[in-house]
Amino acid sequence: MSLLQSPVPAKTAERKRDIKERAHRIRVAIAGAASLLLLAAIAVYGANYYTLPLDQRPYSDKYELLKPGGTIGIKLGVFGTVLFFIIFLYALRKVVPWLSRWGTAKQWMDFHVIAGVTAPFIIAFHASFKFSGIAGFAFWIMVAVALSGVIGRYLYSKIPRSLNAAELSLNELHLCERELTEALLAQSLYPAERLNRVLAVPSAAHIRRIGPLLAIGEMISLDVRLPFQVAGLRRASASLTRTILSAGGLLSSGNREVEHVVRLVRQKAAFSRRVVFLNQTQRVFHLWHVIHRPFSYAFAVLAILHIVVVMGLGFMSLGFR
Repeated sequence: MSLLQSPVPAKTAERKRDIKERAHRIRVAIAGAASLLLLAAIAVYGANYYTLPLDQRPYSDKYELLKPGGTIGIKLGVFGTVLFFIIFLYALRKVVPWLSRWGTAKQWMDFHVIAGVTAPFIIAFHASFKFSGIAGFAFWIMVAVALSGVIGRYLYSKIPRSLNAAELSLNELHLCERELTEALLAQSLYPAERLNRVLAVPSAAHIRRIGPLLAIGEMISLDVRLPFQVAGLRRASASLTRTILSAGGLLSSGNREVEHVVRLVRQKAAFSRRVVFLNQTQRVFHLWHVIHRPFSYAFAVLAILHIVVVMGLGFMSLGFR
């Protein structure tokens, strides 16, 4: 009796995990959209000020608002500082027990990346795009941190993890890949030859031979091509009207059978590439940690030094006029 009932709790737990994951994706989407809207609003409002030559800005009506020491400029600086602390919460969660209980490492990293990408733009607006002295040096280090953070998030997504955040073994990856292959063989919508062209990956020997950096470049190239290959599958089984409505196959076709195959193709492509690129991805990810962390700490020191100097000597001494 217990054996017959065991799948029910498992399905319930899986359903709860799916609900939590969807809720997280919604929160990430809202945070990302809010960031874009805020940056767009500042850019539109301040466009006729930020595009002025430096010697003409004091004559602008928005000078007292948007200069680094202005009403809005100071608030942008404060907000940039808040984002700075949010960025470093991701590292703190590993050593502060109560923080680690709030969400998974992946969920924290998603918001870590959003804050890390938004912060350089906010600081650029705060500085009125004048990058000199300690503040300028800190800004360019922040840009390097943000760019490396985006790369790190991409690499992180390519290292397969189970629900408890432990890395999946290579055998488990092969098992998942075989199951997806069998599911694709059972469909009759597309010939196997066509699907094989979409799902083609380099050999493991080739990836080992070209080294980790070139391997990552090849992986990125495959990921960039996949949406267009999937669009080709949708177009092959759609009418002209459906093709137009789906933006040439880049959006959902509305055909449940087609979308089922597309979902299988994406999952199979993801697993196949993880199997082939796993070792190289892990190597580059570890190397990324070596590079990303010193930049992050250097930025932290310079940002704190900048704040201390501003608070100690005042805005005038830094030329924020």
